[in-house]
Amino acid sequence: MARRSKYGNMPSAPQLIAKVKGDAGAYKVWGIDWMHHRVLLDRAGLEWVPIKNVALEPPPPTSMTDA
Repeated sequence: MARRSKYGNMPSAPQLIAKVKGDAGAYKVWGIDWMHHRVLLDRAGLEWVPIKNVALEPPPPTSMTDA
């Protein structure tokens, strides 16, 4: 029998697109670490980037279904 999670369920990945300062690309956001002020991006593999270097935007209607 499965036991209840001690810490609750993990939230789903945020539905956001990140644009990094000094970079022309837009990347899928996999998570946000509010405690350490960083964002997990799908950018040449998964990469943690400081929040201060990222502009978060809602995705266009079809971009999340393609990835």
